[in-house]
Amino acid sequence: MMEPRDMSAASKEERQTQLKEYALIAPRLLKLLGRLMRDPRVPARSKAILLCTVGYVLSPIDIIPDAIPRMGRVDDIVLTAFALDHILKRVPDHVLHEHWDGDGDVLDVIRNIIEIGAGLVPRWIRKLIPD
Repeated sequence: MMEPRDMSAASKEERQTQLKEYALIAPRLLKLLGRLMRDPRVPARSKAILLCTVGYVLSPIDIIPDAIPRMGRVDDIVLTAFALDHILKRVPDHVLHEHWDGDGDVLDVIRNIIEIGAGLVPRWIRKLIPD
């Protein structure tokens, strides 16, 4: 995966466009997460990670303040990508499909958000986080 500083201007613009598109489906993602929280097939640890992530994203207190232009949402995106990656690895695909009412394949949407979030994390930090 490329470091953000290695991306071309066209690549940065494409990522920004993707982020805007995903911001529009945020209500559907929240609905998916709410449904997963109530599903007994989702492990308790996964539910805890989801709950903490949603709480952090909705909280006015952030590691990187939202008032900082272009950087204020990075922590939210990275944390959301982490939580979605966790869910993708631990919840069966058919459960995700069952709870998704958005357009497109929920797995593709989640993978793209994970890729965007991972692209925002510096390489030295990614090396510290086990798979």
